[in-house]
Amino acid sequence: MVSEPHSQGVPIMVIINDPSCCYYKVNIPNGMHILEQNCGVDQGIMAPGFRCCYCNYKRIAVMVTKNTIRFKCPVTHVPTKDNVRVSIDIGINFHIGRSDETQEEDVKKFFYNFGPNRLEELLQEECDEEIRDFLKKIKVSRVRDIKTELTTAMMVQLQQKFSPYGVVIEQVNIMNVILPIDLRHALMQTTTFDVWL
Repeated sequence: MVSEPHSQGVPIMVIINDPSCCYYKVNIPNGMHILEQNCGVDQGIMAPGFRCCYCNYKRIAVMVTKNTIRFKCPVTHVPTKDNVRVSIDIGINFHIGRSDETQEEDVKKFFYNFGPNRLEELLQEECDEEIRDFLKKIKVSRVRDIKTELTTAMMVQLQQKFSPYGVVIEQVNIMNVILPIDLRHALMQTTTFDVWL
């Protein structure tokens, strides 16, 4: 038995069985898209349930959750039109697979052509680029009015970018907009401006 730490501090357990022609039992969980391979050739999505004597020339290539995943994307020190640097926390809800009819193709596109690491990188890059492009056109006095405009524009942009890879963007939220601390103090002292959006 081998144990190695996961990047988030949760240990991953790898159990190495004695050499055998088959596994005695395999239980396929519900709520997952599971791609199976037979001698390295894709066999499609496996149905959930119990398998007895699962041959070792078959393997589970990938398990992708059907649940909605929330991705947090902080973008810091973004200049506005009047050169005030603000920070914005974005939340993106997405899942893999568009519908029951296309879920197998979507999972294959995601796993074979994209992958989770590339998804995380591209989501961060797209959020950063979209927010910077949007904020450089507006002044800081309008920053409290941008939520609907920005989330609508980001939703359309992200859907276009990620749909070909089987990723369905469900929702984009602006969770927090933070102004520079000196500007917050000045605004609190001189106006009723709500600086904690």
